Amino acid sequence: MVILKGKKNCSGCHACFNICPAKAIEMQSDEEGFLYPAISLNKCIQCNQCENVCPVLHKPSTFSMDLVFGCFAENKEDRMSSSSGGVFAVLARKILTVGGIVCGAALNDNLEVEHIIVDNEKELKRIKGTKYVQSRIGDTFQKLKQQLNTGRKVLFSGTPCQVAGLKKYLGKEYENLLCVDLICHGVPSPEVWKRYLMELSGKNEVENVFFRKKQENNNITMMEYYFSNGEIKKEVYGESPYIKGFIQNLYVRPSCFECQFKGTKRCSDITIGDFWSIKEYHPDFSDDYGTSAVIIHSEKGKQWFEKCNGSMAIVKATTKEVACWNECLLQSTKYNSQREVFFEQWKDKSIAEVVLELSAKLQETKPQNEKKPLFSKLKCFVENKIR
Repeated sequence: MVILKGKKNCSGCHACFNICPAKAIEMQSDEEGFLYPAISLNKCIQCNQCENVCPVLHKPSTFSMDLVFGCFAENKEDRMSSSSGGVFAVLARKILTVGGIVCGAALNDNLEVEHIIVDNEKELKRIKGTKYVQSRIGDTFQKLKQQLNTGRKVLFSGTPCQVAGLKKYLGKEYENLLCVDLICHGVPSPEVWKRYLMELSGKNEVENVFFRKKQENNNITMMEYYFSNGEIKKEVYGESPYIKGFIQNLYVRPSCFECQFKGTKRCSDITIGDFWSIKEYHPDFSDDYGTSAVIIHSEKGKQWFEKCNGSMAIVKATTKEVACWNECLLQSTKYNSQREVFFEQWKDKSIAEVVLELSAKLQETKPQNEKKPLFSKLKCFVENKIR
């Protein structure tokens, strides 16, 4: 039996689901819409593999090279179609050119987020860009192990807990596996996302979504919804009710508040994410179209990064520079006391209605200094400069 005290310890990485030889584990959705392992005692053979593979109970080994860069893809299409600087697309294409495969999060036909495996340039666009929903892994780990055992190059991209789950499932280091994780804020509930889309749809179904669509000739990022009748609805990223609720942690997974996989020592080879403070630290490098923070942890990660040098603009950076405005690199996202209220109300009101009500309430009760996040960021910047 998997022994985890409370849901706050289970990240839903699917390692136990993938390892079970008796297929006694199912991933079942709870009342908040998150998947957790459920064990069928009739099928369980008491082999304890599920417990041994759990990355929370048994931490995977980590790397600590800590080479940090600010980067963006020289290919403008890669950069514009990516959430940050397009570094993931550059790495993925390099893997594909040597006959490898790439695994990452994609929207399926029902606009659910799940991990898929692609082996060509055409399909790569499906896994480019951030999706602000927890991805379903399914039996992906099993499929990747089969490919790795044939010697094929594999790039796996996911949240830090998903990479940790894959590493524990595999049980050994594969030289032909490159793991890239994210600077993760936390993962929102798939059921909340499903409900939000239903409320948006009305008579016309939402057929496609871009969570962070960059606009030409300005630095505004939009959330865009494409409807079955050809209509396109756009929301400024930070003003979308769904994004507001996500950023305010109203429906991120309980384990995200006590994440076991933060920091600069990670089991991934490379960590990528938003380098929001690039303009403050490296003003000549920034042009408002997105810059990725790249943190290299392993020798393997360094080698693959160097193979991509000709496809990227690069500037040397530090962990402190990245973490100054992207705190989630080093620390867990903060618990919102209104989270329980959200899940008490979300079935009776629209997602947008509950989020906007709770956001207004949160703003009223915030201490005055917390209402000005720019002040704390500038303070961090000045302190780092003095050091």
